[in-house]
Amino acid sequence: MFRSSLLRQVSRASTTAIRPPTSAFAAASPCSTTTPLRLFTTTPSHKDKTPLDPTEQLTTAGEPGASEHEGRFARTDESFTFEHPDEPNMPSSAPVQGRGGFHFRRTLATFTLEDKVGLVTGGARGLGLVMSQALHLSGADVAIVDLNKEEAQKQAQNLMDTFRAENPGADHVPQVTAHYCDVANPDSVTACINECIAAHGKLDHLVTSAGFTENFDAISYPYDRMQKLWGVNVDGTYLFATGVARHLLERKSPGSM
Repeated sequence: MFRSSLLRQVSRASTTAIRPPTSAFAAASPCSTTTPLRLFTTTPSHKDKTPLDPTEQLTTAGEPGASEHEGRFARTDESFTFEHPDEPNMPSSAPVQGRGGFHFRRTLATFTLEDKVGLVTGGARGLGLVMSQALHLSGADVAIVDLNKEEAQKQAQNLMDTFRAENPGADHVPQVTAHYCDVANPDSVTACINECIAAHGKLDHLVTSAGFTENFDAISYPYDRMQKLWGVNVDGTYLFATGVARHLLERKSPGSM
């Protein structure tokens, strides 16, 4: 028993000798004793921000007009308005190209959509046109669906002409067709899907890119325009997704929606 007590006393003495005094540690440490030391990060602290803090100026946390940073028009500014033209008056879009021009070459040599058919709603402009271009570039036949069929026909021809120019002597040029549809109308959607299947024999891929937005305050958004926006942006996606899904199930096609 005496031996065990002696060992404990020796252990306490050695620990006290090794540990520095609390006052000495506090004097040597630059950090406050009330703030825990975070050794797992090297991110600089921004506790003492000043009005000239460059990090603050590059965010939307600053006061409106405080600096020329991106996103300043994202705030509600009654002096900034934009009139969206009607569908027939929307400007035409051009296929996306890099600085060196068009390059209809596969990004991945092992990736192909040959013998596949893709349907793109809102495919005559903007992101929808880019999606149509990407599918076509990868070898898929494409059905461009748009409220403006004339613009869809123009873009369909442009895509095929560009493919031929970039691939002279190609044995097969993926086909691109144009189709009219009011995506918010169930009957129009059903008729369009049937028309696309009749033109291409099947459907394998669906991209719902039809959509629009308008410049209204959230609290004063006209109800009839909100119904229109919901019909195109939400109902249109639902109607095409379920319509194409039924076609895929009938074909027993593998995949997911």
